Amino acid sequence: MLQEAVEVFEKKLKQNSRIVVDSHTLKDGTYRLIEIGDNDDWKILKTLDIFFDKKAKEVVGHTDEDYLFIKELDYYSKLLEMNKPIDPKKIIHTNNYLSLAVKKDSIVTNKITPEVIKNFFKILKNPIVKYEKKAKSRELYQNVEERLGQVDVDLLEKIENYVLNHDIFNGIDLTKKNYVKVFFVFVDREKTINYYKKEGERYLLPNLYNSNDYNFNDNGMIIGLPNNNMGMNAKKPFLENKTRKVKVPYLLDQQKALLQSQLFDYLLGAVSKGRYNFYVNNFEGKENISGYTDLEEPDDIISGYYLRCRKEKNEVEIVHADNITCYSKTLKEPFILRNYIGISQEIIDKSILNYDVMIDELWQVRHLIDSIFFEGKLQFNLYSRVEDIQINDAVLKRCILENRATLAAWFYEGKDNQIKSSVDKFSMELIKNAIVKDETFKAQRQFNLRWSLLSYFSDERRIGENMEDIQEKLRMHINSKKGEKWEFEDDQEFSYAVGQLAEYFLSLNKSNSKSSAYINTFLNAKNISLMKKKIINSYKKYNYIISPIEGGRVQQLIEHIMLYEPQELNAEYILAGFSATMLVYEKNKEEDINE
Repeated sequence: MLQEAVEVFEKKLKQNSRIVVDSHTLKDGTYRLIEIGDNDDWKILKTLDIFFDKKAKEVVGHTDEDYLFIKELDYYSKLLEMNKPIDPKKIIHTNNYLSLAVKKDSIVTNKITPEVIKNFFKILKNPIVKYEKKAKSRELYQNVEERLGQVDVDLLEKIENYVLNHDIFNGIDLTKKNYVKVFFVFVDREKTINYYKKEGERYLLPNLYNSNDYNFNDNGMIIGLPNNNMGMNAKKPFLENKTRKVKVPYLLDQQKALLQSQLFDYLLGAVSKGRYNFYVNNFEGKENISGYTDLEEPDDIISGYYLRCRKEKNEVEIVHADNITCYSKTLKEPFILRNYIGISQEIIDKSILNYDVMIDELWQVRHLIDSIFFEGKLQFNLYSRVEDIQINDAVLKRCILENRATLAAWFYEGKDNQIKSSVDKFSMELIKNAIVKDETFKAQRQFNLRWSLLSYFSDERRIGENMEDIQEKLRMHINSKKGEKWEFEDDQEFSYAVGQLAEYFLSLNKSNSKSSAYINTFLNAKNISLMKKKIINSYKKYNYIISPIEGGRVQQLIEHIMLYEPQELNAEYILAGFSATMLVYEKNKEEDINE
């Protein structure tokens, strides 16, 4: 899959050779351009502070005329990683003699000494010395030098002499904990870029592989284990393929390894800007790679791959990847959110939810699921590490962790084959959690979305419509005239009635705190006789404030619940009755509201 992504990226790179550089993100710090002179006429061209302003959410300095030029110089000067430096003391963080990048703290604490600078330039003057103890690394560098030629020692020594004899950091504010990066440039900017490209490649190619110890010479072509998204060393023997002659997972020649490295540079730049979701479109004639933030809706894709990435220090990690076939942001059939539970129109008018409206976009359904079920905490935690999820509600956190893979597959890949069973399970848990926490209105909204989704995914799961019928039957039954005989039509109506009565008793509790133990007695009810005993005890506890109207609604409920013998209790219908508007408090023409 990764190799297919590299192939698409190669086509994109041929169309626009600057996509990697343009994607590159500059670290916060002070950037200085020094023009190389013929003799002593070197001069500071520009000193520019570049940093991300969190309040304004923009990069300060990005409008400067030299911003793009500095970004390109920085890209070709960067280290692959801190374990592959030129400076063995890791104080200077650049890969060529045309630039120096150091942390401001290293300047303040005098870590950047003349000895460190001299050793840095000494290594760059004859880079093969750096690799002389490792035959495979030396072979790689020799191949590079044959193609690029030897280092321009004369220019290197001029820059070294200037650095040692001038305060190149003069006038820079060193109080902030970020970088100082100094770039030496020619008057001719094209010449400057060419020099930086060449010296960057001189560093890059010998350090491109995870470890040159795994390299092979295959008929004159060196192949090795690429460094991106892969780590193999003596501490990770379990990553080796023990049953194969070649134990590393896969090998690439330098050209392909370079392309893969550039792809990861491109991904890193995008991730640094908040784009974590990538779509690789490999459909013939439409090959492309597009990145999106967690709040951006992706475009349709016929065939390709989905990559979820995150930033790890100074590199990007692919944390999830999968094939995509015919992903569409438009739903196959419109989704409609119904008000099955019976929320009053007055409350609906005050809310931002629109019932009975056709929804065509998958992203709109995602928003409903996130806001109604997960309190808006799902979208940023679909791929978060467990330890990074800051949610105090244990039930909510567990439901996110257990179901986020299925939900993400639907939202980002269009795969809905497991979504129905997932919604069926977690929505009930979250509804119960809301009821226990005395958040009835939340439970009502969650019931409406649950039943609307189940109905959308399966014509056989029209629980919401059935609930409306049951509510109407129970309303008719408990409003029967005195002496008129009736009985529950089925266990579902009985369970709904139990939920209504449990909520009625709870409404009589004048305490500010609702007892979760009391609520759970009904929500977890399995033993019918114990549940009926609980109803009798509750009635005895509150009968002094229950209106003693013979044949009234409350008495109708209690008497018929005690007489009816169900085959089983239905927890969902109990929950629904508990959450819905209490029928015993409804006002009608024949009965006083104070019933």
